[in-house]
Amino acid sequence: MPDILRKFAAVNSVAVNFWTECLRLCFSGLLSSTVNRCSLSLLHNLTEEHLNTPSPPPTMADSMDIDDSLYSRQRYVLGDSAMQQMAQSAVFLSGMGALGVEIAKNIVLAGVKAVTLHDCKRCEVWDLGTNFFIREEDVVEAVHSRVAELNPYVQVNVFAIGDTSSFRPFAHGGIFRLVKTPKTFKFEMMEQQLCDPRLLTPDFSKPEVPLQLHTIMLALDAFLEQHARLPNIGCLQDAELLLKGDRYDALRACIGESMCLKLHKFRVFMVGCGAIGCEMLKNLALLGVGLSRYSGEICVTDPDLIEKSNLNRQFLFRPQHIQKPKSTTAAAATLEINPEMQIDAHLNKVCPATEDIYSDAFFSHLNLVVTALDNVEARRYVDSRSVSNQKALLDSGTMGTKGHTEIIVPFLTESYNSHRDPPEEEIPFCTLKSFPAVIEHTIQWARDKFESAFSHKPSMYNMFWQSHSSAQDVLQRMMAGESMEGAFQVIKLLSRRPTHLDHCLALARLKFDKYFKRKALQLLHSFPLDTRLKDGSLFWQSPKRPPSPIEFDLNDPLSEEEREAISQLQEAINSNFVTPERLCMTPLFFEKDDDTNGHMDFVASASALRAQMYAIEAVDRLQTKRIAGKIIPAIATSTAAVAGLVSLELIKVAGGYGFELFKNCFFNLAIPVMVLTETAQVKRTQIRDDISFSIWDRWTIFGHEDFTLSDFMSAVREEYGIEPTMVVHGVKMLYVPVMPGHNKRLKLT
Repeated sequence: MPDILRKFAAVNSVAVNFWTECLRLCFSGLLSSTVNRCSLSLLHNLTEEHLNTPSPPPTMADSMDIDDSLYSRQRYVLGDSAMQQMAQSAVFLSGMGALGVEIAKNIVLAGVKAVTLHDCKRCEVWDLGTNFFIREEDVVEAVHSRVAELNPYVQVNVFAIGDTSSFRPFAHGGIFRLVKTPKTFKFEMMEQQLCDPRLLTPDFSKPEVPLQLHTIMLALDAFLEQHARLPNIGCLQDAELLLKGDRYDALRACIGESMCLKLHKFRVFMVGCGAIGCEMLKNLALLGVGLSRYSGEICVTDPDLIEKSNLNRQFLFRPQHIQKPKSTTAAAATLEINPEMQIDAHLNKVCPATEDIYSDAFFSHLNLVVTALDNVEARRYVDSRSVSNQKALLDSGTMGTKGHTEIIVPFLTESYNSHRDPPEEEIPFCTLKSFPAVIEHTIQWARDKFESAFSHKPSMYNMFWQSHSSAQDVLQRMMAGESMEGAFQVIKLLSRRPTHLDHCLALARLKFDKYFKRKALQLLHSFPLDTRLKDGSLFWQSPKRPPSPIEFDLNDPLSEEEREAISQLQEAINSNFVTPERLCMTPLFFEKDDDTNGHMDFVASASALRAQMYAIEAVDRLQTKRIAGKIIPAIATSTAAVAGLVSLELIKVAGGYGFELFKNCFFNLAIPVMVLTETAQVKRTQIRDDISFSIWDRWTIFGHEDFTLSDFMSAVREEYGIEPTMVVHGVKMLYVPVMPGHNKRLKLT
């Protein structure tokens, strides 16, 4: 430890930690740089199983600590109390069919302590169409290992009774021990529910459907009880349900052979491969969409890399996939579920810059577009491309326990852009700068300080030196009185780059005083506490809060955290030695999910100190991270639900059904409630009695090499019998008769 730090150690050990980190971050060059479908043991007896079972993996309940890098999105939905109670829960799940494996996936991703799987059946080819954890080579040892690898914190067991072939028949006796005292819940008898059912009505436009389905099931039960079999197939349409002995038998029994063939031939473009994208790829694989032998294809694109926080919801990814591309990794995992698929994985954004890749010719070969996006602007762009190319679009989204789906079908429904949500309210600059009233204001202020100090200024600094050859040249030009944009700020940054330990200590202290002391003193000097407005009312009244200057205190843990964060970030941007040939800095880009880079440490401590300065109730680091990172709370069950609903609408699109059968859905699993609504019908604009148009219509005029604007307008008159009053392209006016010089454009090609 340097001598200067030993002096501080005599005062307070907290200060030593603070300044040590400051020095480490400021001097990267001087200090070191930081650089049975389920059973596995049916043939083993209980003794052998007990002796050979390895130690279970550590669970979240062992220490009651929550791995925020994995569970952060789910944590915002459930809260710490529910997460910790769930981490102590053990679940027994019997049945590893289609429903059972979906439940197992969601339970393990949620992070319970242990799951015991039970199923006495062997894998069959039939199961390949519904169980995404089964492969063709599986016989008995199937689901357990693939469920276990979803979450290292969850102990996944199998239920086995051992080899009982040598046991004698049970006669009498035996001792039972009550492991857990049961809690009694009262439900109506099955007989009463069959006679007077209480049914959920998800589609209020068809309230009679649930009762009709209940009546149908009662009739089937009565027929089965009387004849010991289900009704025979009685028509040609039902004949399509005959089994073929392949993985699609279960699907074929539901939708018929012809619909299966349509799905196999489908060509789908999916934008985004996050939580919803992974669930959609799983569903597409089980439905047999885009099979190579039928010339079908799934094209998926996502530029993002896999992060640890993704593993809690995006079940196709594993820890070994972190920092690998989402699209290619998900495509490979999907091909394991269904090797017959044809998947083309891209790493591109879908935006105006990539229209040479995702051109009109690309869209012309598609049957359907699916969005699995997390922002509105991307959705709007994909929607505009789908409308211009007359392709159906299936959109969905989640927030915590809530979810929605929106179905957009050419010539039948409105588009996504047909309705706009109100824009998010931005915090006024003066509020952030001087008059914060709630914790969101202090957190946004801290984010802005991060961007300014560690991203914008280093970027501006680098751009300056890219435009100027050397520091000597800049100095000579400034001495000659030449004005140079950004020169003052660059010289200030260069002069303050730390060169020795004392300088670094002074800079760190000045930064603290600037943020949390001098700003408050300046504001109170300009507006004393007794300042009054023209109407006689006090200036400092709600929502304005007067600041209180914060003196630097070595005993304050927030000071320590702020020091460590600033120090680490200073090291990151000043990691290069300053030489005449190398003057660059390293800009930082805010990354909320890496707890080792110091980004969240800076934002959390700076926000808390500013909240203390303005007497605002602070929040913990987890909530600060959610607000600063604009994190959308999410859980796996909501994601699976919207993907399933979208898959149902996909089948309707493939079948070419009419407007009345397409449904949008809104649900909240916490209440729970699910509401199906009719899609909004497309609006048509009437030009005259026999001519109208909608957003889906496209009038095609064929021209030639010498085709002029005048020829185009004449062709419109002849083809449609209407008089063009102006010609525009997007927001550009190509021809407006009253505009000067526009008549000359009529002769342009």
